[in-house]
Amino acid sequence: MTDYHTFEQAGEHYLFFTRSARLYQISRLAFGMLAEFFPPTCAPEAFPPDPPRPLPAEESSLYDELRDLVTRELRAPVPAPQAQHEILQGNSYQTFSIYLAQTCNMACCYCWNRGGTFGKQGHLMGWDTAQRATRLILSLVERSSADKVFINFYGGEPLLDFPVLQQVTQELLQHEARLEKNFYLTLDTNGTMLDGPAAQFLARYFTQVGVSLDGSQRIHDLQRPGKYGEETWQRIANNIKAFPNQKLLGIRATLTTFSDSYLETFRHLTTLGIKRIQLEYCHEPGYHQNPIYEKLIVPPERQLAELREFVDYYVDYISEYNDTRDVPFVSNVLDNITRIRRGSRFTRPCGAGANTLAINSHGTVFPCIAFVERDEFAMGQVDDSQRLNLHQSLEGFEVDDQHQCQACWLRYDCAGGCYATHYDMTGHPRRPHPEYCQNMQGRAEVYFYALTRMLNKCPWHLEKVHAPV
Repeated sequence: MTDYHTFEQAGEHYLFFTRSARLYQISRLAFGMLAEFFPPTCAPEAFPPDPPRPLPAEESSLYDELRDLVTRELRAPVPAPQAQHEILQGNSYQTFSIYLAQTCNMACCYCWNRGGTFGKQGHLMGWDTAQRATRLILSLVERSSADKVFINFYGGEPLLDFPVLQQVTQELLQHEARLEKNFYLTLDTNGTMLDGPAAQFLARYFTQVGVSLDGSQRIHDLQRPGKYGEETWQRIANNIKAFPNQKLLGIRATLTTFSDSYLETFRHLTTLGIKRIQLEYCHEPGYHQNPIYEKLIVPPERQLAELREFVDYYVDYISEYNDTRDVPFVSNVLDNITRIRRGSRFTRPCGAGANTLAINSHGTVFPCIAFVERDEFAMGQVDDSQRLNLHQSLEGFEVDDQHQCQACWLRYDCAGGCYATHYDMTGHPRRPHPEYCQNMQGRAEVYFYALTRMLNKCPWHLEKVHAPV
């Protein structure tokens, strides 16, 4: 197993320990000595008490310090496996995604689920199926150990089925007190229908509304045209500015090879006055094995270079503020940085099918939104709350038991990665693609670098981080 990792970012050198999640900023000399004398796959007993070759007094002392540090850290206990939750009894279901509309009024060039249709006939859930889905959710929540329950309306464009959205919302909320649970309702929308009664309703009952907008008007209208090729940026921007409670809004941009840089996209989005911004690149190479889609993928080297450029700009930018309320923030970057800072260790991935479920517009239940319409992973129908079956490949996963993960220094942060992405890239949910792993590791190094820069220049930003409810 690999239990520590050294790397360089922007001329600085770092040492990260896999088991304890401790991160050290080290000198160039220490960086070189670790590479020469302390192989990360060796047991502490293999480190000789004296240097293998004569060293100057100063370097000999550093050798002793490094040997003691690495020995101590490598003797830290391996994170304990997490308890396996049963689906039918004592469940821990907390997050539900409802594909309210598997159809869309836009034709985005990179849409991973083809407007929610997955290449099939478009379909709205309708009240009959939605009512049965609501009963399933309430039944599972009643037996769940979770106090907070997150319910996301997804698509396609879920506001195409707005009357049903209203009915489901009212039905869920009227059971909140009886179940002694807190429901947090969220919605992902393309923003073209975020006006009138729909905007008023969401502002009153919802916790968070995510709107897709790809930066500048030129780039957005190129990547996210309407169904008939019409421009959509101005309409969405107007809806965002007119939304009754802008604190609920977050903007999500997807970056392709045609996009402006990460930093430039962020700058464009901050002009809209929304504080919560999420920037994501198109999925890893190999996703969906679609040659046209592949041309939209930003090369990993460019992704990392742009992310580093953004981190340097952003840390300098926010260090000038004294109050987080004045600062737009990139939620996915800060989520990763604060998670790293907490040092939580994980031995299993996201919990797809164990604490998350997704329901498509026909009432079929899947482990998560990324598995919807993959028939082999269907868990049952909304009427089958007592007979939901999780695909065997998603059960019993432990990262230290996975051959491909054992030598990875990031394994207790990544915890094996995304089942659905692995399935798309390699044909098996437990077999990550090497490029996926390399990209995860590269981004993690940038996040570690960002964390140290924030701790040095603006630690208050981490103390008051804008976290979701």
